[in-house]
Amino acid sequence: MLSAKKKSKKDKKRRHSSANTPSTKTKPVKEEPSTKKIKFESGASEPATCLTFPSKHTRTMKINVQESDSAKDPVVVSFPSGLPSGIVNDAQSTGEEAGHSNPPTFTWTSARKSSSKGRILVGTDDTCTYSSMNDGRGYDGRLTKSYVAIYHKPSKTVKFIPASEKGTVFAMNQRVTDYEDSQSFDFGNMSMSERRRMVFESFGSNKKKKVLRSQDANVVEMKSVVGAGEGMMRAIGSQIEGGAVSESNKKVMEDTKSGKNAQATTAVARAYAEARRAFLPPFDEDASKPYRVYDSQEVSGEDAWAQISRTVDACINKDDWKDALQRWPWPQSTKKLLDLVSDPQKKGAKYQLKTICLVNHLVKFHNKASKKFMEGNTEDLAKKLQLPAPVAVRFLELFSVPSYDRGRSGYATSKQLKDKRLVYTLVMFLLAHGKEMKAGSIDDLCKDLSIEVKEAVNLYREAGCKCVKSKSGMVSVSLSVPLIFPPPKRGKKTA
Repeated sequence: MLSAKKKSKKDKKRRHSSANTPSTKTKPVKEEPSTKKIKFESGASEPATCLTFPSKHTRTMKINVQESDSAKDPVVVSFPSGLPSGIVNDAQSTGEEAGHSNPPTFTWTSARKSSSKGRILVGTDDTCTYSSMNDGRGYDGRLTKSYVAIYHKPSKTVKFIPASEKGTVFAMNQRVTDYEDSQSFDFGNMSMSERRRMVFESFGSNKKKKVLRSQDANVVEMKSVVGAGEGMMRAIGSQIEGGAVSESNKKVMEDTKSGKNAQATTAVARAYAEARRAFLPPFDEDASKPYRVYDSQEVSGEDAWAQISRTVDACINKDDWKDALQRWPWPQSTKKLLDLVSDPQKKGAKYQLKTICLVNHLVKFHNKASKKFMEGNTEDLAKKLQLPAPVAVRFLELFSVPSYDRGRSGYATSKQLKDKRLVYTLVMFLLAHGKEMKAGSIDDLCKDLSIEVKEAVNLYREAGCKCVKSKSGMVSVSLSVPLIFPPPKRGKKTA
């Protein structure tokens, strides 16, 4: 009896538990081994075998692995300092609105001429420069590779493309272009001996300078050594790649080997050339024509040149185009420049008229911006200087620096920046005379700028121009090619 009661209680519990659970049909689960290898082949695409589970979301995909091709493999990059603004604007734009800057453009070159290993990736956009490189060594035996996967939805195919340089991710170093252009001296690449020589050549005594000249005279040139040929150059090349030679010495050695520089240049001469680049308007030292040495469009910049172009285009179609250009009184020197243009529709006349307008703006800026500190932002200063806003912004960038004075924000200038805007004005005045690049007299310009003729002559000579004084006392200026700059000035000897 006891055993029958126990069995009946157990049966009730089983019935009760089975009544609470929903009646669902369970499908048998196919057991698969815990691990399974899948072999990727670069040939015909086949469905990949994987673990199958009872789910309606399970899909079958094809996997295709492409063979490596150095000419077509994608380049994988990263931006540790943040994505460029052009890429961010394109990603966030809806199609109706355009980004404020263009995406960067990249250039792919070899790292060394003597070897096929290693690549250099350089990109530029409107504001920044991006660069990165890899040595191309020690990557052949690497087990981990990087692939770029592309999924084609209609055919349900995943295509794996190997990344270039065997999976190298190029981390781009970001630099602001304006900051790079504003550097006049690069002391980071100079050795200690070069810096020491610069100090003694500039500030040393006559006795110490004689010792340095004696040391230079005792140096044996490479071309005077027997056997100094390609073998020695290859040996030196291996030292250069190893980092044993400074950057300044590399440049001199490359110029000497190619024959571009017959005379050995010193560190002071190179520093002086870089300072000249920062002081003078942008110039082409290898120009074949005098009027191609300097360019007024490059001086004014894109925005200021567009403003000047709109003004000139609107005035030259009128009968009294000279009066239309002179809405406000012009100085005497720029008035005479307008007489050089007989027909504004003639070929090359528009460029000459735009250059004349640029000279007029430079003269006005020089006379208005006479203080060492000008308070206000660019909009306020454009009104004070009576210049178009794009032109005022460009001149403030070239000839002043943002500063603070007694808690006031504004722009400050120095003696060197004043000389810089003077030489810009003088060179553009010469360029406004046409392709001959000859000015018969600079007396009126010097009066409008309130400077001495002697000071203008010195600045013209620094820009590579020739100045001739006639019997009547008038000074004429001309520019010829090849462009020749004066040597560095030395201080007077003292007893």
